[in-house]
Amino acid sequence: MTSITVEQEAFEMPSDNKKVMLKIDDVHLHSCGVFSNVYRGNLREPCEKKIAIKKTWPEKGERNFEFIFLTGRERVKHKNIIQMNYAFSHSYGNKICESYVFDYMPYTLADVIKFPLNDFDIRLYSWQIFAGLKYLEEHCVVHRDLKPVNILVDHDDGNLKISDFGSSKALVRNKTNNHYQVTRFYRPPELLLKATDYDWTVDIWSAGCCIAEMIRKHVVFPGRDSAHQMKLYCRCFGAPSDSEIRAMKAEDTLEIDATKYLKGYGLKKILPAITSEQLAFLNRVMVYSPGKRLRGPELLKDDFFKPLFKPGAIRSNDVPVSSIITPSDYKQSTEPDNSTASKRFALLSLSKKPVNTQGIPICEKSNSFENIPHRRSTLVPKEQKMAKEQKSKEDLSKEEARKRFGK
Repeated sequence: MTSITVEQEAFEMPSDNKKVMLKIDDVHLHSCGVFSNVYRGNLREPCEKKIAIKKTWPEKGERNFEFIFLTGRERVKHKNIIQMNYAFSHSYGNKICESYVFDYMPYTLADVIKFPLNDFDIRLYSWQIFAGLKYLEEHCVVHRDLKPVNILVDHDDGNLKISDFGSSKALVRNKTNNHYQVTRFYRPPELLLKATDYDWTVDIWSAGCCIAEMIRKHVVFPGRDSAHQMKLYCRCFGAPSDSEIRAMKAEDTLEIDATKYLKGYGLKKILPAITSEQLAFLNRVMVYSPGKRLRGPELLKDDFFKPLFKPGAIRSNDVPVSSIITPSDYKQSTEPDNSTASKRFALLSLSKKPVNTQGIPICEKSNSFENIPHRRSTLVPKEQKMAKEQKSKEDLSKEEARKRFGK
């Protein structure tokens, strides 16, 4: 079938109010989620490259933090954080669909985990994850849903980018946060214990789960519910002590008999292929007390990453590490945190403007997706219905779990 070219008026990002006409062909649905769908296609104008288009539907009055952050306003871009190139929006009755255009990345880390990954690539991807997290910490942003499907990878050239900031927020001192965050398999123990006073270290724990998954090639802590998830952690690491529970600022008590888990069996039992260096590194990352988790510049300079920065270091496909992590990248990521940038972005994100003034202005439709009859099966209304049905099932499961455990 002949590819149809879609013409779509959009705003170039991060430049405000600069309109461009996008010409895109071979547009089709790439993935469907609960809160958004992703399309892929080939951008022909104003430049040629492969792109991904994320469509999302903010609720009325909802502040779209993802848009504020990803447009890149008031901050320097970072190569391990996905960047928005263009944005446009359409109205559907009283609903607004916002669409974000990004450079296309061929894989997620969930895909790459299934590949034959050697120890060198595990270190390479781990370093880039933590470099991105260090950048987020500098800008007072906590991701709150770090997991393999939200980490984009180009396995050929070795580049990695953290994506999907739909659950992210700017942390503000003395303000509580929602504890029901992070997909359960990657949820840190303090959130399982309903802590509402937490910081960027929740992402450090999630990153540790992702690294362990790269080693095992499978989810490492597949909890059935929050109580079972915590039980899996206790089996592995032992039950947290009273001082560790206080350090997590837990607002809930352990639902298990802690005396049964005075000492856990350790990561080695569930990760039989783990090396001694990988084990030592993860044991410095996956620590109950959030403040004791290895993070920031110290983490990025850790001995675990030394093989990446030996002169002439190359991947198995002969791509030099210096083309992925340049000396400038390393220097920038291992410098102390930039508190000025943090304060500036925190103030920006606390703007009280309503969503319709900080969102994307409505764009005119010109041969857009919705006007192509035989593309109608991939349009927003159908996929949104699918997403709502899936969310309803998950909500029902949560309600049944609450009844079952008496909560």
